[in-house]
Amino acid sequence: MGLKLLRKTRLRKRSIFRKVYEEGRFVANRMMAFHFMPNPDLSRRIGFSAGKRLGGAVVRNRCKRRLRECCRLHLNEIPTGVDLIVVARRAMVSAKWDSIVASFTDALRRSRGMIEKNRLGK
Repeated sequence: MGLKLLRKTRLRKRSIFRKVYEEGRFVANRMMAFHFMPNPDLSRRIGFSAGKRLGGAVVRNRCKRRLRECCRLHLNEIPTGVDLIVVARRAMVSAKWDSIVASFTDALRRSRGMIEKNRLGK
């Protein structure tokens, strides 16, 4: 597909993560949670998180790699003008790839609906 997650499109600063967690909206399912809010740049920025409850560093990094690949595959479906944080949940550790992708697309579809409602001011 040729889509890439560029370094400038990644959320890395703790202050931005905190702001999205505190002021943004939230959508979750069994495997992951999306935290999102509009950003002033009208660009698409994405961050990834996996807490220590998931397991050791190897397990957490594997979950984040899988989330990054889901985002890369569905990059065109993620709206612009949004800061998005994708958080891995415990069910993702033992899940098959197909179910992770299905869970990602479900959460993305639900969050897009909330983003569009918010943009229209409803």
